[in-house]
Amino acid sequence: MTRRSRRSRRSPGLLEFALTSDWKLSAGMAGVCVLFASLIIPGFLGGKPVLVPLMTMFKSLAWLLAAVFGGISLLRYMKQRPDSSMVPDQPAAASRRAEPSARTSPPLSPLDKALLAVTLSPQCPSSSEVKPTVWSPKVIDMMEWKRFEDLCCKFYLVKGIRAETTRLGADGGVDIRLFQDESQPTRCTTVVQCKAWSQAVGVKPVRELRGVMAHEKVEKGFFMAPNGFTDDARTFAAENGITLLNGKLIFAMLERLPEAGRQALLAFATEGDWTTPTCPSCGVKMAARDSARGRFWGCIRYPKCRATIPMRAASAQSTA
Repeated sequence: MTRRSRRSRRSPGLLEFALTSDWKLSAGMAGVCVLFASLIIPGFLGGKPVLVPLMTMFKSLAWLLAAVFGGISLLRYMKQRPDSSMVPDQPAAASRRAEPSARTSPPLSPLDKALLAVTLSPQCPSSSEVKPTVWSPKVIDMMEWKRFEDLCCKFYLVKGIRAETTRLGADGGVDIRLFQDESQPTRCTTVVQCKAWSQAVGVKPVRELRGVMAHEKVEKGFFMAPNGFTDDARTFAAENGITLLNGKLIFAMLERLPEAGRQALLAFATEGDWTTPTCPSCGVKMAARDSARGRFWGCIRYPKCRATIPMRAASAQSTA
């Protein structure tokens, strides 16, 4: 590679810069060129007849550059317009409570608005029509994230422990607070985090729970996740006094309850549509939608709410 080619890579020209930047930049460059062609160049070179040929040449060049940058601006604008605004991309947290790859979608294009009615699918009917009669690890795994969180809170209430859930949105690393100090009824004694994710929970959410414990000066912490935890998460929890509860342990806890309490929790957990995810932003049931990258859950209030949640393989098959 020559020295000249290396220098050109370090310092891209205006055209290359315009081709890789936002359309507004090239539109601004086109406007500057128009300003030079119509005002600045005639003002400096139009006063002397001898400079008229030079003025004509510079004006032509300025108008040419204005046309070039204007065309680039139009191309960049068309390319940057969202053509799949309802398609979730790489993982991004729209809410700490939902799946780790839930995200906020870009604005909906006019074409997608027209196609939305075609791609919108009904909510999953099969799993909610057949109600389970006994608890099983599969029932816990099928439960949508919000119902699972509410179930965990109800479990402690059935046990006679005062429990309160946090509001929708970013929960700050904790979903449930327990109050077990009779001498100080308003003092939180235990914090609980719930994650009904389709994969094992990593160490980061467990660290966040430990941070809440330290901030609120709480000694006990529980983390409930049906699909378990990674090795790093288990190691960190063991070193910091956090109890991790996977699907098998949660099932065992439910099975140890008296029959009346166990059946009451099962009826609560499977009431209505208990498998379709709740929107982590506004709290309504989401809807199954199609995209070029597969099926996913989207808020029915789109475009006012743009929250999306990836769909598990089993849910994608049942809603097909």
